[in-house]
Amino acid sequence: MADTALRRRPSTMIIRWPGWLLPAAILLGACQADRPTGAAPVPAVVLAKGAGSTSGSTAPTVTATSPMQAAQDTTLDVTVTGSGFATGARATWVLNGDTTLVHVKATKVVSSTQLVATLVVPASAPVAQYDVQIMLVDGKKGVGVELFAVTLGDPTATFSFPLADSGLGVRSDHKYVSGDASVYAAGVCGVTGRVFATTVASNSGDALIHTYQPSSVDRKCADYPRKMTIDLGNGMVESTSAGMNLNQMQNTLYRIPVDSTVKRGLNLGQSWCNGMAWKAVLPNGTATGADSVLVTRTSLSRWQVRTQPAPLDKAYCTADGHTYHVPVSFTVTTSRPLP
Repeated sequence: MADTALRRRPSTMIIRWPGWLLPAAILLGACQADRPTGAAPVPAVVLAKGAGSTSGSTAPTVTATSPMQAAQDTTLDVTVTGSGFATGARATWVLNGDTTLVHVKATKVVSSTQLVATLVVPASAPVAQYDVQIMLVDGKKGVGVELFAVTLGDPTATFSFPLADSGLGVRSDHKYVSGDASVYAAGVCGVTGRVFATTVASNSGDALIHTYQPSSVDRKCADYPRKMTIDLGNGMVESTSAGMNLNQMQNTLYRIPVDSTVKRGLNLGQSWCNGMAWKAVLPNGTATGADSVLVTRTSLSRWQVRTQPAPLDKAYCTADGHTYHVPVSFTVTTSRPLP
């Protein structure tokens, strides 16, 4: 150490806290001899908690993602690991040079080796292995080749009800007519419909429809919310928004061959009965005295649903514990063929 008077020079640290940047004075640990007046100052040290500066940085590396896959029509957070990540880094999912197929809504740098990307996988995203690219603010980038897979998503479902429905206990609103049917199509006027038949997370085989979906982007239409009429045959008639769930229609376990007919359970959510069920036993073990519906697969993407001939057309009313003769008839069509 020189014999001349010594002093520590102040520098600046940028401490990153979620949502804040806090400047603080720190003292350099090294000693420096006095310089003549006008000597060049010691450069300020700029640090970021959890992420290094990009000044003089090397290109980042990308080694893994967690999870490693997602189904079409999914929103999720994906943790990306690697090295050299820094504040301002952006993640991109790439397929054959195209960065628009999977959307990254946000990138949060956790540390120099980890970041979290909020991912939107559209229903239209191609099923494939995607590269994951990390770009720093200085333009340096790293690419992890085929680190993430987009898998086949559950198909959407369209429910069609006959216009000639005077003898039925569940009737449509007679809108959105196609041929001799009133159509409730997924994504049209607040209707959502899906068959949970593909992804590991679902795979129940259920075909589900909601005629009233407040979060649907297309709900601002003149006929929203779509309704159904439920007639219990005892003078009780209700016109209401509804949700319908056909159990175990089709998936990797419950496969109905084309031109075959099986019995399945059916649930209808509506207000007066607080839910109706065409099934002998509820999930909680309650015996209902109701009858299952008949499901006939007419093609790889179409199923005809109807109650059994009277008197085996009974539905269980949860509100009063009684069964009522409520005949139904409708078809379910999927957006793509199922196995």
